[in-house]
Amino acid sequence: MSTKDVASSVRDFLIAGWTVADLHHALDFQPNGSPWAYSGIPSSDYAPRLRGWMRTRLAAWRTHTGEPLRSRDQRSDAQALERRAQAARNTARLLQERAERATRVGQDSPAKIVALAQIRALRQK
Repeated sequence: MSTKDVASSVRDFLIAGWTVADLHHALDFQPNGSPWAYSGIPSSDYAPRLRGWMRTRLAAWRTHTGEPLRSRDQRSDAQALERRAQAARNTARLLQERAERATRVGQDSPAKIVALAQIRALRQK
């Protein structure tokens, strides 16, 4: 295949932020992570066959509208970002709970208030 053939086959993937490593992975593996049933580039110098092979494998990495899916690296980055965001939300929630507990330390619990009211009532009799 010529450089122009390869470039036209992968252009929209590169525009979508894919790297050469992402493309290499997509040619070896399906989006679900399983390897293709047969491996390797066809042993042929016939460019249309190679182009068809490449486009067939990359077609699995497209949405039903033809847009490239997120690459393995993009998905990994998004998952890492989500894990960091979840950790930040958990930390904020824990800090909020600690702050609420700290403000309640000086306050009497409902059970204590009832018990004190009962004691006062008994003393007034």
